[in-house]
Amino acid sequence: MIWLVDYTHYDKAIDPRLAKYRLDYFRLKSYVRYNKIGPTAPVKSKVFATGLLRLATILHRNGYDVRYLHYEMLEELLESGAQMPEKVAFSCVCPTVPACAGLAEEIKKRSPKTKVILGGIHVNLSAQLTRERFPVFDQLAVGFEYEAAEQIAGAPLARHNGDYVDYSLLPLPLKEYAINTFTTMGCPYRCSYCADGRAPHFVASRDGQMDQLKKLLPAGNLVHFFDSVLGFSQEGIRNVCDALQKAEHPFLLSCDMRAELLTPELVSAMEKAGFVEVRLGMESADPELLKRNKRTLTVDHFLEKVKMIRENSNLYVCLYSITGLPGTNWDSQQKTLDYCDFLFQEHLVDEIKNAQYVPYPMEGVCYADRGITLLTEDWSQYDRQSFPVYHTDTMSAEELWEIYLHTAKSINESWLRSCGFASFDDVPVIEGYYQEYVEANYLNKKSV
Repeated sequence: MIWLVDYTHYDKAIDPRLAKYRLDYFRLKSYVRYNKIGPTAPVKSKVFATGLLRLATILHRNGYDVRYLHYEMLEELLESGAQMPEKVAFSCVCPTVPACAGLAEEIKKRSPKTKVILGGIHVNLSAQLTRERFPVFDQLAVGFEYEAAEQIAGAPLARHNGDYVDYSLLPLPLKEYAINTFTTMGCPYRCSYCADGRAPHFVASRDGQMDQLKKLLPAGNLVHFFDSVLGFSQEGIRNVCDALQKAEHPFLLSCDMRAELLTPELVSAMEKAGFVEVRLGMESADPELLKRNKRTLTVDHFLEKVKMIRENSNLYVCLYSITGLPGTNWDSQQKTLDYCDFLFQEHLVDEIKNAQYVPYPMEGVCYADRGITLLTEDWSQYDRQSFPVYHTDTMSAEELWEIYLHTAKSINESWLRSCGFASFDDVPVIEGYYQEYVEANYLNKKSV
C-alpha cells in the first residue's frame, strides 16, 4: 500500500490588516463576478494537487494499491493509531516542507519500516538543499510524470493510455472541489521571478479532460486551466479551443494566458470554446523593473491587448500584479498603482489580483546577484501572505511589507471607485458567493 499525501495547500494566520484588505477584495470580487459571469463560485473550495493525482493514476494503472489523502486525513489517521502503509509519499510546496518533515518524523516513530518520500515542485527546484535540511525523508522523488512515479514505486512502470488523471482516486466526491486542469506543462518564457520555465514541456490533455469531467460535474461548473500559457503557443491555443468545442462541454472556463499571444481570432475562438474569463500577467508598470526581471511584455503592448479583448469579446479580464520584485521602490510601485487605477477607471479590466513576490529556493539561482538578501531559512514563512523573508538592494523587509499592504489597499480603493461605490459597506453582499472560502481563510483565523 502507498499513501500519497497532498500537502500543497495549507492554512496559517495572517496580519489583521491584510485580512481586512482581503475581505474587502472578496466582497468586491463577488459583486463584480456575479454581475458579469453569474454564480460560478463553488460551494466547496477544496483543492487537489493535479500532479499528485497524476502519479496516483500512473501507479494505480500499474497495479499498485494507492490511497490519495489530504494532509488533514493523515493527521487524523496518526491520531487514531492507524497502521501505517509500506510507503508514504508527500507532495509539497516550499512553505509545507517543514510540516511534511514533522509528519514524517511521527510516521517513523510509529512505523520505522515505513518508507517516507517527498516530492513536488519545490523538490524539483531545490533537491540537494532539501536533503541537507530534512534528512528524515528516506527519498526525494525528483522529476515529473513517470519519472517521479517510478521513483515512488521503486520499479519501472508501463506507459498506459487512458484519461490523463483518474478523478475516482480522490478521497472526496469531485463536486466538493474547485476544479483545476491544464493542457500543457512548462513555459517557453524565462521571467526571473517565476519557476515555471524550469519545468519540462509536455502535452497533458488538449481538452483538459472535458469528456470525462462532463460526466462527473453539473452543467455550469467553473473549470480553471492553470497552464502557465494556455496551450503553450498561439497554435496550441487554437488546438485547445478546437478540442474544447468538439467536447461539447457544459462548463464555464477560465485560464491563465500571456496577453501578447492573443489576437482577435483567438479571443473569438476562446469564447466559442466556453471561456468566460482570462487571467493576464502585467506584474509592474515600471519599464525598468520589468526589464530587470526579464519580463518582455511592455506596458503599452499590454494596454493594446486588453483594449483588443474588450473590443472583441465579453471576457472577464483579470490582471495579475506582483509587489516587491527586485528593484522595487515607492516610485516604481506608484507607477503600477496609477496604471491599475487607469485600467479600472477605463473599465479595461474587471479584477486585479496583487501578490507579494517570494524568492523561493531554486538551485542554480544566486539571489545575491539579483540584489536580494534572504533573512531566514525557515521555509514555512516563504508564502505570499507572510512578512517578507528577504530585503532587496532598494528596500528593507519592513518597507516591502508596508508597500505590499499599501498596494492591496490602493488597488481595492481604485476598484471600488470604478464600480461607483463610496464605501465597501455600500457593496451588496452576494450570499454564499465565496463565503465559505472567506470564512475559512479570513474570518475565523487567528491573527499574527
